[in-house]
Amino acid sequence: MFSFLILLKFLLISFSAELVKSSDLESRILYGETAKIEDYPFYAGLDNCGAAIISNTWILTAAHCVENVKSSKKNFVWVGGESFANSIKVPYNKVIIHEEYQKMEGLPVHDVALIKLSKPLQFSKKVQAIKLPSRPTSNSRVVFVGRGKDETGKLSKHLQKVDLVRLTTEQCISLVPQQYHSYVRQNIKLFEKMNICAKRESDKPSICHGDSGSPLFSGNTLIGLASYIGKQCSQVRLGFYVNVASYMPWIKAATGL
Repeated sequence: MFSFLILLKFLLISFSAELVKSSDLESRILYGETAKIEDYPFYAGLDNCGAAIISNTWILTAAHCVENVKSSKKNFVWVGGESFANSIKVPYNKVIIHEEYQKMEGLPVHDVALIKLSKPLQFSKKVQAIKLPSRPTSNSRVVFVGRGKDETGKLSKHLQKVDLVRLTTEQCISLVPQQYHSYVRQNIKLFEKMNICAKRESDKPSICHGDSGSPLFSGNTLIGLASYIGKQCSQVRLGFYVNVASYMPWIKAATGL
C-alpha cells in the first residue's frame, strides 16, 4: 500500500500541473457561488476545516483536521451560519480518530474522525443532520460546500458551493499519465475503498485549503469528506474525498447511530 500511495500522490501532482492555464491567474472563482446555510444546514465549521453534522451530538470530519486537538483546552464547532460571525459556537469534549489513520509521504490514509459535542444541538431550519449512506452510491452529479481559501488566498468569509462531477475509477485513471494506468488498476479495490474522485465539469479549479473535512453530497446524502487536493489550489483539478460509505461500520460502532 505504501508504494501505491506514493504513486497516487505523484499522479495527483502530475495531473494538476498538466492542466494549468494562464486564464486561471485571472479573476478565478475557486468555489462557485455563495450559499445559504438554510440550503445546507448540515455544514459545520472548525478552526481550520469544515465538517458535517450527522446527529444532534456527532460531527464527522477529516482526521487530519483534528489530529492535533488538545483536550486540555476548550474546542468548538460552529453551526447554523454562513460565516463564523453568524454561526452558533458549540463546545465539544471528545474526538475519535480512525485507528488506522496515518500519513504516508504526506498523504492521509483512513482520513476520518468523529467529534462528540458537549451538549446536543437544537435542530432548526439552519441546523440539521445530513443523511448517512446506507450503501455506496454512483450518482455522478454531486455538490460540495465549504469555507476554505478563495481566489484571494484567504479563508472565505461566507459558505461557498460548487457543483462537481464524481468520476468513476476508470475516468479517474484516464486523467493520469498513461504509463501509470496498469499499476493503478492493480490496486483498484484499495483505491475505491479509500477515495472518491471528483472535479468540476469545466476545466477550472475548485476546492482549496481550509475545505478539508467539508461535505461532498448527493441529494440529501453525505458521500464524501474533502481529504487531499495538493499544494497549489490554482493548479488543482482533481480532488480526493474520503469515501464515507466505506467507513459506515466504523461510524456506527463508534456512535451507535
